[in-house]
Amino acid sequence: MARVPLLGRLDLYEYFALIFGFSFLAFESLLHIIILCLPMRVIDWFYCRSRDLFHLNNDTPEDMSEEHRLALRILKARDFGDICDIHGYTYEEHVVLTKDGYLLGLHRLPSRKGEKKRSPGTSTGKPIVYLHHGLLMNSEIWVCLTDPLRALPFVLVENGYDVWLGNNR
Repeated sequence: MARVPLLGRLDLYEYFALIFGFSFLAFESLLHIIILCLPMRVIDWFYCRSRDLFHLNNDTPEDMSEEHRLALRILKARDFGDICDIHGYTYEEHVVLTKDGYLLGLHRLPSRKGEKKRSPGTSTGKPIVYLHHGLLMNSEIWVCLTDPLRALPFVLVENGYDVWLGNNR
């Protein structure tokens, strides 16, 4: 009797493994199609509930350290400005048109923490430092630490620099 090249070499438990694997792939594909058809509100609801369940077994607000509370505030921050506000720094947002027609967003930290705010866009007379993020990031990556003394832009501002942060996204 002729043997089928692949199927003739398999044992019974290997057939079960193949059937289980293909069944799992079919089930995953079905779930993927169902999720694609769900409205965004339903997906967001499940996302929020799963985050709540995850955090339910972690620290309770009474048990959290101050650094953990600060990390949660930074996690919930909407943008660069919110993170700067959390740390007490003033910021500016600028949009720059490049020679090839792209609009780039820039963030600026012109003054130290607690220093009097100047009108936006005016020169501070300080040396300028330009920081740019890496691939697939944005300027928030520079300031999202819980300790402002570890965030390079805040350290540079405190040392008397006019800090600009580039943004491709």
